[in-house]
Amino acid sequence: MNNDFQTNLKPVLQKIFLVLGEHDRGKLEKLRLTLSNLFSYMDMKSHIYLMAENLSSGMPQVEYIQKGIMGFLMENLFARYNVHFIHQAPLSTMKDIDFYYNYYYLPWKRSIHAIDLEGNVHRETPRLILQPVVVPDSRVESTLLNSLFDMFRNLFLLPALYLNKDTLFLTEDKALLQKVHKIYYGHGNSAGAAEIVSTVCSQDILTESSSNAASQTVLMTDPCPASLIISAQDGMVYSCMDAFFRKENLANIYEEHVDNLIAQYSQRHKSNSNCLECRKQMVEWFSSLPLSQANRV
Repeated sequence: MNNDFQTNLKPVLQKIFLVLGEHDRGKLEKLRLTLSNLFSYMDMKSHIYLMAENLSSGMPQVEYIQKGIMGFLMENLFARYNVHFIHQAPLSTMKDIDFYYNYYYLPWKRSIHAIDLEGNVHRETPRLILQPVVVPDSRVESTLLNSLFDMFRNLFLLPALYLNKDTLFLTEDKALLQKVHKIYYGHGNSAGAAEIVSTVCSQDILTESSSNAASQTVLMTDPCPASLIISAQDGMVYSCMDAFFRKENLANIYEEHVDNLIAQYSQRHKSNSNCLECRKQMVEWFSSLPLSQANRV
């Protein structure tokens, strides 16, 4: 293949991490349009992570953004997306679970009925998979989460858990763990948006690095899979986890044209030389977590 052609190839985005902020209709519409343009640069089986402080404030924004995702999928039959909605949901009673299920989760699932129907007709895996990632607080009872996750499974939602020091006790419930698609382990007892996005990105880097270590064709110094971290609150875009940690923003999603954004990202992605050190930090970070061998992923 011509070297100039290889050099000019744009990286294919495999993941977008979006940290939602306060609801602002003007910014949300601009964000939806920009994301719709970014979808053209994404992988055929990409992951979109939507992170909100809580379920009630985040779900309206998630549903609005999802309309753009649905529109793109209906026009581009080759595309498939996994949408992860990471959020806190205070669960004290079964009444809470029934309310959240009927008012938020059930309508969320019903909103992709057209995609689900398409999968049933063609006997294929749906091209849009919804994955709620619940961030419980320390007062939650595992029996309540078991009930909620049973409801998720009945809706064909793939539930995940975000645990920190205060909620690590939930791993003692083996029945609960069998219902969980994935567990993210955070440090300390923080459950803020910045902490969560750091944890999710870091654990994904570790998972990808483990695969690389077993591969004879991929070097550990190669860049991580192409992804973007976006703050909806101020519009800042970060090219990788390391840049997010250092607060070295790439562009502003509310000011930059998508083509210019991708061009800047491509240049940064190709020149990144700190990937090995970043992976080393992620291994050290994860190995310091107070997990039993059985709970490590």
